Amino acid sequence: MPPTERDRQAIYDHYGLTCPPRYATLRNFDNPTYGGKVAKIAAALGTPLMPWQRYSADTGLEVDRRTGLFVYRKLGVRVPRQSGKTSLILPVAAHRGMAWQRQRILYAAQNGTAAREKWEDDQIPAIEASPLAKRVHIRKANGREAFIWRKTRSIHSLQANTEKAGHGKTLHLGKADEYFAQVDYRIEAAWTPAMITVPMAQMWWYSTAGTSKSVPLNDETDRGRAIVESGEPSSTAYFEWSGEPGADYTDPRVWLSCMPALCPAPVDGVCRCSPSWRHTVTPATMRAELEAAQEKPAKLAEWLRAFMNWTRDDDDIEADPNLPSVEAWDLLADDRASAGPGDVVAFAIDITPLRDHASISVAGVRPDGIRRTELVAHGEGTDWIVGRVQELRERHNPVAWGIDERSPAATLKQKLRDIGIKPMGAEPHRGGLWLLSTTDYGAACGSWADAVNQGTLSQPGEPRTRAALIGARTRPLGDGAWGLGRKPSIGADISPLVTDVIALATFERYKDLAAPYDALDNIW
Repeated sequence: MPPTERDRQAIYDHYGLTCPPRYATLRNFDNPTYGGKVAKIAAALGTPLMPWQRYSADTGLEVDRRTGLFVYRKLGVRVPRQSGKTSLILPVAAHRGMAWQRQRILYAAQNGTAAREKWEDDQIPAIEASPLAKRVHIRKANGREAFIWRKTRSIHSLQANTEKAGHGKTLHLGKADEYFAQVDYRIEAAWTPAMITVPMAQMWWYSTAGTSKSVPLNDETDRGRAIVESGEPSSTAYFEWSGEPGADYTDPRVWLSCMPALCPAPVDGVCRCSPSWRHTVTPATMRAELEAAQEKPAKLAEWLRAFMNWTRDDDDIEADPNLPSVEAWDLLADDRASAGPGDVVAFAIDITPLRDHASISVAGVRPDGIRRTELVAHGEGTDWIVGRVQELRERHNPVAWGIDERSPAATLKQKLRDIGIKPMGAEPHRGGLWLLSTTDYGAACGSWADAVNQGTLSQPGEPRTRAALIGARTRPLGDGAWGLGRKPSIGADISPLVTDVIALATFERYKDLAAPYDALDNIW
């Protein structure tokens, strides 16, 4: 028989869950669990598990007493922000790495940039400051980051969310953080086949609510809720803390019903609920966050997503007012041919802040006078850039190359000089490098936005540039000017959009460096 509400309450009381989950797979005490070992690791890392974390770990790591295998192969954890996801993610992964020989563990987040940030800012410091440090070798080389457990030779590494990532090798444990950012099923498509021959394989996803575009998360939410409500046995475990739809989000009693990391009775602003662990959020902090969020509808919509754990409709948040709309961008798409030999063109290069991706775009003009921009190269890392630049230079003989002098791509100056692409001097020369100043960059962004809004630009409908526009945010550059902001847009790879902007500005500035007859060969 499906568990009754009385059954659930008894089990929740056992764990001291003063904030019971809205939906949760029920703990089966007939099954042993590795949750206790994970709890010891969490304590060693300096983050003892709160009741919601211990409940999720104990249930998710249950072992079938008849087979000796994990009961659950797929697990979903949906909690509000600042609930302590990282404090659960790392101990589960560390336990797997230390418990069995030669395990392969992957950690993924919104993208490679976000995964590396969390690894560097949260996971490495936690390991290095703990007794576990002597048990693990930390490999920090860019693109090869990993925890390698000395005794078991298990490896815990990062995964960028590319279509090819995660394929091939056998996978024992996959941890997908911030699952709301996934807009397709590439993570599951890569991980599931790699786990099929592993009897004890598990895939965990963790997330706060997303938007109506968070298709995988929304599907998994619907599926998890249905499994919990049915009470039928399943190989999927699901845990969700969220506010009831329509609840009064200004009421602290509602917060206490859906925020498992919120302390119900802080003493002098500090949780004293247990001598061994602490809630991480207080009502005073939450009240301050809400007051700030209520200043603007967009901020409130984000607060409701982040802390009430409510899915946000796409229309609930305002777009950046400086940027053209996605609809205006889509109207510029056409299927004309890309640049060919003989075209008068300029190129631009950009690198993401963590140097995990780079882009090259081209700009030119069609015979009808309409400017055209296009992403011509995009890849992981930076080691491929100079080789591709040489190919493009030989094929197109561009009038110039453009780079934002205050961007990560500015580190390419010497490498480009070594292959003959020298910075523009007082006398500009064809094929030189233009290093855009902050003023130049602001003007380039404004001119590009005008061209999009006025319909005087064309583009091929390339999806990565479109995605960059959706994720991009701007930053002020002074006196009304603005630029595409790499830090405000940290959740998105905006390098395809940055190069689009700079390529257009570079073309406009240096197009006259082309010989007159070159224009006759333009095939756009």
